[in-house]
Amino acid sequence: MQAAEHFHEGMTIAEYLSCMRENHERFIRNIEQTPVSDADRSVLDGEPVRILIFTEDWCQDSVQFVPMVAKLEQKVPELEVRVLFRDEHLDLVSRYRTKDGRQAIPTFVFFDGEMREIGVLVERPTAATEEIAAETRRFQKAHPELPGINRTVDRMPDETRRAVKAHTREWRVDKQERWARFLFNEIGEIVRAASQDRVA
Repeated sequence: MQAAEHFHEGMTIAEYLSCMRENHERFIRNIEQTPVSDADRSVLDGEPVRILIFTEDWCQDSVQFVPMVAKLEQKVPELEVRVLFRDEHLDLVSRYRTKDGRQAIPTFVFFDGEMREIGVLVERPTAATEEIAAETRRFQKAHPELPGINRTVDRMPDETRRAVKAHTREWRVDKQERWARFLFNEIGEIVRAASQDRVA
């Protein structure tokens, strides 16, 4: 079964908010703190676009990036968004992976007005991932006293990994406006590429 067949099973953002058990207030705050410019409003180039999001409410990337799409939907009439819980659709969402092969959330699957799949964005925009990696490297150099700090995050001792993740969680709080630009730019690239494919 294709993701498009599940779109209308998905929750609206309001429905998703009503059943969130974690990060509810932060999610709402991130919607409010996401600016949408005139350029952002034209990111879909007038094309009808639907986005199906696979997520879980505990996920830090989801509580940061899903509100950006929620805010864009409020401002762009051509955009329609639905949300599904990842853990209830593991077989379906496992088809969508990061460039290094991981299944991660949030997963944004894009469709055109005829419900043809036109693209996918997994976890977060590339530029945001690069900034997180750079900050993690800076934190590692600044804290040589932490055991195993020079290992990759997944191979660090639990205590060190928790310290790195706690730092990243705090560091990323003020990135909402900057990273919204990254996300909206990638959405625009997906929509433009689909338009060019149709013309070709």
